[in-house]
Amino acid sequence: MVAFQPHFWVVFLTGAILGASAVETFLAAIYEHAVILTGPTPKLVSPEEALNLMNRNLDILEEAIKTAAEQGARIIVTSEDGIYGWVFTRETIYPYLEDIPDPEVNWIPCNDPERFGFNPVQKRLSCMAKNYGIYVVANMGDKKPCNSSDPKCPSDGRYQYNTNVVYDSEGKFLVRYHKYNLFASEIHFNFAKEPQFVNFNTSFGKFGVFTCADMLNFREPAISLVEKFKVDTILFPTAWLNTLPLLSAVQYYSAWAMGTRVNVLAANIHKPSLDITGNYNLYMLGLKLDLNMCNVYK
Repeated sequence: MVAFQPHFWVVFLTGAILGASAVETFLAAIYEHAVILTGPTPKLVSPEEALNLMNRNLDILEEAIKTAAEQGARIIVTSEDGIYGWVFTRETIYPYLEDIPDPEVNWIPCNDPERFGFNPVQKRLSCMAKNYGIYVVANMGDKKPCNSSDPKCPSDGRYQYNTNVVYDSEGKFLVRYHKYNLFASEIHFNFAKEPQFVNFNTSFGKFGVFTCADMLNFREPAISLVEKFKVDTILFPTAWLNTLPLLSAVQYYSAWAMGTRVNVLAANIHKPSLDITGNYNLYMLGLKLDLNMCNVYK
């Protein structure tokens, strides 16, 4: 039995600022994950060792996803770097990456796991969504080969992207988002070539997706998702380092939500020793919203 970590919330979200196509209320879950890291320094491991570490984190995330579904949540957001951590160089993260296709391929990895090669993480996330009947939002790494015909191709012949993925309640692959505004320490990833305005509709709302530093003082893609694409809820995997006085996670997320007048489902890493915490609730404009937050585990 996997030891369950104590930072899991199910929240009750009403539709006071949702679009007319959305239901008035739905349950959503966010999980603040105490990720199992590779170690204190970057280390090159075999693909088998990398998968073993990722599966240890996925075991924990699966328990959270299962419990969220049992509590009636329609969607769960998990943290940035939650599957493998962040202690990497460009070379040492490579065994943890998978080739994530364009979502237009119409793919349920749980049903057809090897359609695009060996992708065990994508298969497992898809199966979690399908088996528990819940939308799953996760963060992982994407790899894309390139060659000299691309003048921006890195010297090692590949792009590496910090990537969010979303699977619907049938396990279908819906979303791939490459992080556009990398943090300074993310030397192991490439910037997305262009901002991606990733959004999708459900029966309970219109969602936009971006990651961590994208919420800082950048217009793209975050503000355009709100202004041009009219999303009502942001799905926000993050590994946010609390930095006083202005970048504490709780105050920053809530201020951003209030300023843009949308809901934010923020899922952070739980590493208090590094001052990385800050789910605590779902941040939104307020108005007449009815928010009931319950600690499923204390």
